[in-house]
Amino acid sequence: MSMARTVSLKTNGRVFRPGYSRGFSLLELLIVIALLAIIGSIATGYYVNVIKNIELHTTAAGVISDLKRAQAGAMAGEGGVRWGVHFVNGVDDYYQVFSTPTDFSAASTTIASTVYLSQQITFSDPASDFTADVLFERIRGTATATAIILASPDETRTITISATGSAY
Repeated sequence: MSMARTVSLKTNGRVFRPGYSRGFSLLELLIVIALLAIIGSIATGYYVNVIKNIELHTTAAGVISDLKRAQAGAMAGEGGVRWGVHFVNGVDDYYQVFSTPTDFSAASTTIASTVYLSQQITFSDPASDFTADVLFERIRGTATATAIILASPDETRTITISATGSAY
């Protein structure tokens, strides 16, 4: 009678038997790589949207800050003139903080700063090829109530300027 004998090797407490694999198969590795690729693509899409939303909210915060700066200039009576913000929706959307004795079209208007919006952010109000002015009265800091709307491909943000001059 012949008996088959199984040879086992023992190394560092592990038993290895001939005919058994010690690693991962090619199929197992391909499945893991495919799962990682799917998870990575989902995470990348989410990350891109988050960055766009952060850019829109950061731009809106900058516009509000500049509106408050113009209102503060008017209330402090800086230069003895009115202060305001001029919004331009054109080829390049931008806005300008300015001071003037009357309105933006006056010859003596002084531009304090100009801020261009990024390519991903545009004005949807004022409408395309139009402008809008927010002009603060000297000392009182009041303005005509209006709204400025910023838009990104996925979201919009409305900045409201109240009659008392508050921007939010």
